Amino acid sequence: MILLLLLFLFIIMDKLSPLPAYTKGYSTIIYSNDGKIIHGFLSNDDKWRIRADYSEISGDLCDAIIFKEDKYFYWHPGINPVSVIRALYNNTIKGRRTSGASTITMQLARLLHPAKRTMGTKIREACRALQLELHFSKKEILTMYLNLLPYGGNIEGVKAASMIYFDQQPKELSPAQIAMLTVIPNNPNALMPRNRSALLNSRNYWLLQMGKEGVFTKEEVDDALSEGFESVRYLIPREAAHLANRLRADAHDRIYTTIDRSLQHKVEKSLQNYIRALRSMQITNASVIVVNNRTMEVAAYAGSAGFDENAFSGQVDGVRAIRSPGSALKPALYMLAFDRGYVSPKTVVPDVPVNFSGYRPENYDQSYRGSVTIEQALALSLNVPAVDLLERTGLNDLNTLLSNAGFKWIAKNKKKTGLSLILGGCGTTLEELTGLYAAFANGGIWHPLQYTNSGKSKGVYLGSPGSAFMITDILTELKRPDLPNEYREAANLPKIAWKTGTSYGRRDAWAIGYNADYTVGVWTGNFDGRGIYELNGTDCAVPLLFMIFNHLNAQNSDWFIPSPDVDFRLVCSETGMMPDTFCQNTVMETFLPGISPSIRCNHMRPVFTNSNETISYCGECMPSAGYKTVLYPNYPAELVNYYEEMKIPYKRIPDHNAACTAIIEDQGPLITSLTNGAEYLVIAGRKQQLMLKSSYENGVNTIYWYIDKKFYKKTPPDQAVYFQAERGQHTITCSDDRGRSTTISIRVTMI
Repeated sequence: MILLLLLFLFIIMDKLSPLPAYTKGYSTIIYSNDGKIIHGFLSNDDKWRIRADYSEISGDLCDAIIFKEDKYFYWHPGINPVSVIRALYNNTIKGRRTSGASTITMQLARLLHPAKRTMGTKIREACRALQLELHFSKKEILTMYLNLLPYGGNIEGVKAASMIYFDQQPKELSPAQIAMLTVIPNNPNALMPRNRSALLNSRNYWLLQMGKEGVFTKEEVDDALSEGFESVRYLIPREAAHLANRLRADAHDRIYTTIDRSLQHKVEKSLQNYIRALRSMQITNASVIVVNNRTMEVAAYAGSAGFDENAFSGQVDGVRAIRSPGSALKPALYMLAFDRGYVSPKTVVPDVPVNFSGYRPENYDQSYRGSVTIEQALALSLNVPAVDLLERTGLNDLNTLLSNAGFKWIAKNKKKTGLSLILGGCGTTLEELTGLYAAFANGGIWHPLQYTNSGKSKGVYLGSPGSAFMITDILTELKRPDLPNEYREAANLPKIAWKTGTSYGRRDAWAIGYNADYTVGVWTGNFDGRGIYELNGTDCAVPLLFMIFNHLNAQNSDWFIPSPDVDFRLVCSETGMMPDTFCQNTVMETFLPGISPSIRCNHMRPVFTNSNETISYCGECMPSAGYKTVLYPNYPAELVNYYEEMKIPYKRIPDHNAACTAIIEDQGPLITSLTNGAEYLVIAGRKQQLMLKSSYENGVNTIYWYIDKKFYKKTPPDQAVYFQAERGQHTITCSDDRGRSTTISIRVTMI
């Protein structure tokens, strides 16, 4: 009855005075993907107190601690009555303290909430011990106890002590090391490893006692007695410092990252060695991130060349720093244009000086090539074709694509961006750019980068697998100006798709590359934003990119295969259009069936001339006799102007007949998306649409479209519309709100 009453009173006390929360907490420890510690932080009270699970602690260490501190640990309810009676007898009858009565559970209560040693404190600890036994299992109590044991200075817990004193995990300790960890807590400041003699004497004494009781075998004890040790304080690892500081904000004492420890070490060493040469040119820092494309896990992360390099602002995390990307965003624009059907890789476009409403971009080398293919424009990173393509494709569409790909600055500043966006007129980070290029490797699907083993997130569609493959195919080309000179004849180049970027003012140099397995992003520059004349992506970022891919054994990686939505066709080499009868040379092109432009080639046009080709005629002034039909190159107006300005010879159409009385003026809006008299090829069974777009004068507010003399749609003048293409001849009329109109005729052929 008395026992039941005591039990009832204890339960009431437990409810009225529950166990107080433990507030000190543990050290934050960062783990690699194989469970090894790569970085550690002191606890909130500046202790090395590293939490260990029961499974991480060897059974011998548990047995040794229990033998020394509390032999009846598994049998008492938190208080050992026999020990209490013995202690009372010794302390009162004999007048001196010969033995204590504290169990492991009582010691744990004291470790959880230290207080001055008084009789009242003892009674309170005894009550807390009973509560601990009520709420926790013996295994949980022992684990908490082993995690809080004092080991001198700011070291607490067997895991911290094992790593700092022996550079080993608690499960890997020898009997001699185990014995040390059992004796140090009794007098941690006196028995620390630096006090070698006292520690050895205490260790050896308890080793002999443990041998007598069978905790260790005689052979283990003999070996342990002869085992020496070094009075060395090992350091907790401090690798991947920038990522560790970034993740520490999660406020967990254990953070399991996706970092590959071996690769991280190679990246950090390569970065440190590489930056030494750049510093002779006043280029002081670099950042690298490596992403596993299969899982989107970050395998290596280096925010700077050295976290502790205060002279170079080493604690700045360059992976997350907002910088200008230079030309590094261009592949996203070209992928978008491929998917919209505006161009295909062999489409020929002008590369001439152009004024885009006051904005006059220049190529990086300040030269122009007259005309280039789309794949040349991307591989050569030409600026003018990119800006022209952005104007055609639409700035809003590119902003949306990049916002969907996690570009935060662009998402917040959409209304502030302009055509200069594609040349670096925006803010991005190495993290964002690397994620974008990983999307190319993943068939146009973007996934957030994973830093902890939380699993791959749901993907976001940026582009089709076919357009992503075409971007990869172009970026794999090695005959490019952004290939450093020393690599032009090298035999050990990694097979990767890659792109460079150099920001305005030469403040940032980028190189991002990928294969099927990994995407690597590299940034070089100065954290203070200082521009350096020698800084460019080719010479300052590409060599480090290649170096890291060689660490990744890129030569052994599988390569990309064309996706099902990609096909191959022959196109005219002059225009990239479907060949006509006058096309002499054709080339093979990758294209998207039903999407890529399929207009019949029109690079030659018939012109009526006199016999010696000095006068041309129109249908209104053509003489009844004495004329002939001659094919002339059908150059776009901007290319003709460039040839004229630069005095470049070309086959020029003769001047129009001066005696012609026909005057053609005020013809209204000009249809720019389709060519009069052209033949468009449509794949049968696919719902392919043709685009309608026009140029217009200032003051025009509305455009009216008619197809085959039937009203189709009314739109704002700058809006493109689409219609379903059907077989046969069609007339397209475009009218403006001033009553002016233009009509063209096209033919649609099914293939």
